[in-house]
Amino acid sequence: MAETCLLEVTTLAASALPDAVEGWLSPAEQTRLLGIQASLRRRQYLAGHWLARVLSARAFGGEPAQWRWDDEAGPRPQLLRGGVRAWATLSHSGEHLAAAVAAQPIGLDLELPRRPRDVMALARYLFAPDEIARLLEVEAGAERERLFYVFWALKEARGKRGGEGLQATQARRVSSRRSDAALAEARVWPLGDTGALALAGWPGLVPQARGLPEGLPASHWTYVAAD
Repeated sequence: MAETCLLEVTTLAASALPDAVEGWLSPAEQTRLLGIQASLRRRQYLAGHWLARVLSARAFGGEPAQWRWDDEAGPRPQLLRGGVRAWATLSHSGEHLAAAVAAQPIGLDLELPRRPRDVMALARYLFAPDEIARLLEVEAGAERERLFYVFWALKEARGKRGGEGLQATQARRVSSRRSDAALAEARVWPLGDTGALALAGWPGLVPQARGLPEGLPASHWTYVAAD
């Protein structure tokens, strides 16, 4: 069970929610929901928190509504059912949603770019020197953007796994490197033209994934101190 990790990618339109949110949202979750005014953000919040429960039940037993959000867990989401704890991670990109649960800390980031970005300006602010160098080695345009979002998603996923989030100073001190599958602590799936889905966990992580295109290969990564 310690190696269990379930991952699912879906859309908000495909998310089936119970009718009465009061029956499964914790008091703290309900308070948070009341403070969200944007319709899309409310839908993302509800769909993500329900999907985390569905995956927890699938991985560790019980019914989704029996899993309670641990309001005292801090920045790394956790759900409880009896004496069983599930670590959860969520990510949204527009109408798309990704969630994962595991028996130990994990982090997930979904990037589906919808507008152009100055990727080199962002990279110089957030990336390690060798990551910037690798970006400059590839041709400007879609190829460079594709690699940028791989690095970006890996950093976001690592920050969620640790609970510190994406902090520029820390992000520049850590570099993402390709790894053998048996040693990799993170996986990245390419999505769309330049998007990416990254999952950070533990060495040898092998998630059970749903919702990804059949046969879509993942690349394997680890994190090291930047040179």
